[in-house]
Amino acid sequence: MGRFAQSAGVSAGPPAGQTSRKGPIDEVRRLKRAVMIGVYGAIFGFVPLYAFFLHYSSLQLVTNTAVGVVIAVTAIEGAFSQIFRFRKRSSYPGTLLVEVGAASSTSEATALVLEVVTDVLDLAGAAIALLDADGGLSFVATSGLNDEQAAELREVYHDEIAQVIQSQQTARLSPRDRSQGRGTIVAAPIIAWGRSFGALVMGSAGRSKDLNDTELLSGIGVAVGVSLENLRQKENLSDTASLLSATLDSTADGILVVDLQSKIVSFNRRFVEMWRIPDSVLETRDDATALQFAMSQLEQPEEFVRKVSDIYHLPGSESFDRLDLKDGRVFERYSQPQTIDGGIVGRVWCFRDVTERKLSEETIRHLAYHDALTDLPNRALFADRLTVARAQARRTRQPVAVMFLDIDRFKLINDTLGHVVGDDLLKAVGAELSGLVRDGDTVARVGGDEFTLLLTGVEDGESVPVIARRILETVRQPRTLADQDLRVTTSLGIAMFPVDGETADALWRNADTAMYRAKQQGRDNFQTYTPSMSAEIVNRVSLESDLRRALARGEFVLAYQPQMERDTWAITGAEALIRWKHPTKGLVHPIEFISVAEDTGLIVPIGEWVMREACLRNKVWQDAGLPPITITVNLSALQFQQANLVEVIEGVLAETGLEPQYLEFEITEGTTIHDPDFAAMVLRELRAMGVRISIDDFGTGYSSLSYLKRFRIDRLKIDRSFVNELTTDANDAAIATAVIVMAHSLGLGVVAEGVETEEQLRFLLARGCDEFQGYLIGRPCPEDEFRRVLENREALAARMSVLAATVLSETA
Repeated sequence: MGRFAQSAGVSAGPPAGQTSRKGPIDEVRRLKRAVMIGVYGAIFGFVPLYAFFLHYSSLQLVTNTAVGVVIAVTAIEGAFSQIFRFRKRSSYPGTLLVEVGAASSTSEATALVLEVVTDVLDLAGAAIALLDADGGLSFVATSGLNDEQAAELREVYHDEIAQVIQSQQTARLSPRDRSQGRGTIVAAPIIAWGRSFGALVMGSAGRSKDLNDTELLSGIGVAVGVSLENLRQKENLSDTASLLSATLDSTADGILVVDLQSKIVSFNRRFVEMWRIPDSVLETRDDATALQFAMSQLEQPEEFVRKVSDIYHLPGSESFDRLDLKDGRVFERYSQPQTIDGGIVGRVWCFRDVTERKLSEETIRHLAYHDALTDLPNRALFADRLTVARAQARRTRQPVAVMFLDIDRFKLINDTLGHVVGDDLLKAVGAELSGLVRDGDTVARVGGDEFTLLLTGVEDGESVPVIARRILETVRQPRTLADQDLRVTTSLGIAMFPVDGETADALWRNADTAMYRAKQQGRDNFQTYTPSMSAEIVNRVSLESDLRRALARGEFVLAYQPQMERDTWAITGAEALIRWKHPTKGLVHPIEFISVAEDTGLIVPIGEWVMREACLRNKVWQDAGLPPITITVNLSALQFQQANLVEVIEGVLAETGLEPQYLEFEITEGTTIHDPDFAAMVLRELRAMGVRISIDDFGTGYSSLSYLKRFRIDRLKIDRSFVNELTTDANDAAIATAVIVMAHSLGLGVVAEGVETEEQLRFLLARGCDEFQGYLIGRPCPEDEFRRVLENREALAARMSVLAATVLSETA
């Protein structure tokens, strides 16, 4: 370690033009020289006096002079040695504090410490060692040492330097190699505020009084520690301020701080962005100027100024409000006093842009009271407006009308044409209804295909039916949706306040009841509520509830009505007709419950049961040796539109073992009208399977020649409404005749249903009708009776043959 003490030599002094760091010591040196000159001059000045006046001998003169010089030197050196020591102790730490305190970073400060120390103490080298949390030493700066010497210093004196730091006592380090010279190495603890966190290691080429002055070195260590710690705290404070500024700039809120003299102290970038205040305005630091710029953007600047004035009159108050800007933005403003040590020094303003939140809240509020599909008021908003309308009606004594309407067979449209078309239809109907009412009235969609209308200020009872008819006519108009020609109708119920109900619930319920009556009346009409309707609705609800349980309880049975062909009068088929054996009402005919089954969707499982039961009975009859016949099953429109209809039929045939050619389905003309392409595909698949198809009630629906040309069918059925009046109504007779001729020209068979009289039979035989069904042929009967009919088929055929011959002969 002698190399450390001898490596650098003595500092060359300060650069030219720079004040020496030893200025205080130099002053003492100059004083010492002056004192020495004066003392030595006095001593040697008395020599002539001693020689001439006191007659001292030469020996006495030399002796006295020598003694005087020794005494003077001893006194001067001793006194000035102490002066030097005190002067260094007072000036060197201060020099460190002044020069190091001007450093801008800790790295610059550590280099400056070593420069100052080596300069003022005439050191050969110096180093700053810091103690980390794990007890290890790291040399953060060195002077007069190369890397090898620094590593050697850290390795050899590690423990002693660590002990100096821990004990906070300056110590001379033990030399390891005396052959290197008489250099001195001392370590002084670096201390700040009573905490030691490092050591200043110093070395000289020879003996050094300064390195033996522990008080001086301790003072230097404290000065170094205070300087470094102050600089570290300054850096931390700068980092904290920078972090705080960055944090404020990254917040979503605009922040403005104003002092008690209305001067802007600070603000973040978000504040500038929100209020769009020019930098030139903010540079003035004048809060009033910035306030004027902000006011120009507000919807109500006077209110803003009033609130600001109230706040400043109550310095300790907090404030929160909302600001509406002319450009549509909305800010929330929060203000509170800024305090330091309990005293108010200013005010902090916080602004938050809540425009998006406001829009979201308005959207949510709108969605809560409006239908998402049609944007019409929903049930909740309609109920609120109905409540208000009732209150106004009591004051004005003008009636209020509530209309409840439902699109007829909307489920069928959804199932056949898809929900997209269904949604488009709902939007179109909603827009049409809105165009039919006044501005003060309300049209609402309350669920599914149900709409309600609220008509206020009804002046007379005649205006409501006029509006109802207009609604029916408007909805009834043909329309095209998704390239589909569509024609729909609606059923509408009306309830009047106060005659049909005092409460909103009563009006709503009674209008709904009237709407159900309109459906029962064949749809596409309106009904005004009467008290008797409620009882009927109760019965319908009860019927619907019983119908849901009927299938599970096995309450349905089939009746079979025979069909005969004209040439042999053999029974070629039978139509399966459902009956309901109600546990309390007895036998219920289809006309009483089929419409309910269709409205509720129960027609699908009921129809599948009819299909399976009819096929099973037919197979049983065949297995018993009876002649094979075709069993005819009615297929509802809802069944026909099921995506898995073909698979269901295949499953039933496989389950019962009946051959496909002995099964026939009757469909109505309206079954296929909603989706002709889908209908054509299903009919092709059924025909390919071997199943027969007939059109029921032909001539009463949407049929046309193109209809018969497009769909592959086997037979036409002349509706009983035409057969009933064949002999008395020329139009019915003409229609029946035309149907028979047209069917034969297309290669189709013709079945006349509802044949009950000989006159009807005579007419049909004369026009070439192929098959007959009706009371004249045979009434619908249970399975066991129909089986006996099949067993006696020859006798029945003979009777019908005679009857046919008789009526034909009468015709001739």
